[in-house]
Amino acid sequence: MKPSKIVKITFISFIAIIIVFAVLFPVYYMFQLSIKPSGTLATTELELIPAEVTAENYKELLIGHREGKVRAEEFTLLADEVTIDGETKITFFGATVLAKNSKEFNLMNAELLEYRAEDVREEEDRILLVGGDYAKLKASELKAKRVIGALSIEAKKVIVEGSNCDIDLSLFRETAEGNFESENVSMVIKNVKMSAQNVVVEVENFHSVLVSKVGGELLGYMKNSFILAILTVIFTLIFVIPAAYAFSRLKFFGGGHILYFYLMFTQVSGGLGIAGLVALYGMLVKLNLTDNIYILPLIYAGASVPFNTWLLKTNIDSISPDFDEAAFVDGAGYLQTIRYVILPMAMPGIATISIFAFIAGWTELILANLMLSEANQPLSVWLYVMLQNMRAVSWNEFATASLIFAVPVFLMFMIAQKYIRSGLTLGGLKE
Repeated sequence: MKPSKIVKITFISFIAIIIVFAVLFPVYYMFQLSIKPSGTLATTELELIPAEVTAENYKELLIGHREGKVRAEEFTLLADEVTIDGETKITFFGATVLAKNSKEFNLMNAELLEYRAEDVREEEDRILLVGGDYAKLKASELKAKRVIGALSIEAKKVIVEGSNCDIDLSLFRETAEGNFESENVSMVIKNVKMSAQNVVVEVENFHSVLVSKVGGELLGYMKNSFILAILTVIFTLIFVIPAAYAFSRLKFFGGGHILYFYLMFTQVSGGLGIAGLVALYGMLVKLNLTDNIYILPLIYAGASVPFNTWLLKTNIDSISPDFDEAAFVDGAGYLQTIRYVILPMAMPGIATISIFAFIAGWTELILANLMLSEANQPLSVWLYVMLQNMRAVSWNEFATASLIFAVPVFLMFMIAQKYIRSGLTLGGLKE
């Protein structure tokens, strides 16, 4: 091979690699963001591999966790680790704590073990105890939202970071400059905020205990998206296959122009689409069908009929009419001919319009946001709603949800890529 040709191939390959990297980099960045701890977005340095990798964002969106909120004047807890934050950080290990003059604290990954309460309100994924005598809970983390009046603590080990505190450090040994440590310590600390890890909490005569599920809502929205997308595919095939066969095989007045006129009209109508949306909404309101998840697929399928019919017609045009005639000679009718002759041979075109219909139902936003209530909204609307409050959105969770949103379409393309490739090209072939 000539050196000039090698240089040319090398240069073209290098350009291709740069283009592929530029196209795929946003996807990789979103993936990288999804596996970082929540709250981290971007830094001045570009990390090809995150320093800290976690699956918590996926777990939070797909599974969620149970969160507890307790309002009580006093509580006791056993904890692997208790932390007092302030000018001086104090950490207790293997601690038993009695808290007095408390107001409210939260529990992460909470589990209600025992309770005695007259007013118990149970709902799906939620239990509320009001004015109870006793409750025992287990949690991975406890956070006191307000200052606690007094903490009586017994701990196997205590580490104090900083000397500006009210604790008598004479019984502590200094392990480093400003750091002190001691074992088997009992003390009382007043007016502090605390957090604890791996706790068992007991409260008596509490005001309220609420344990509810937080997160994990993505699967519900994803189910709605699958309902919309799959029904859109089904309705599209029901409408398009007979229409495409009729335009391809049957001769009738205007058959050569009706489809193309309607196709061009729907593609260039521009602002008429807004007028149609207003009319559609008004009609559905009159029929009391505005919050019906099974009506939207009919609308999606109807909107895509012209283009998909044209696409499948060109595919059927490439199939010789001799196959139809042979079926008719054997006594088959139109439906039998379509089912046993045309469908198997037109599978590339059918796979192609199925992908287009699935994408239309999966990604549509405007009608779904307008017509459906929160309980019936698909994943596309949920992603849109996440961005309504730009300052409060968790970009790590948004990146995670976006990647999950893209997976079904990607998988369908991978599974049907052979049919799609031939379906988009076969219509241009003639005998």
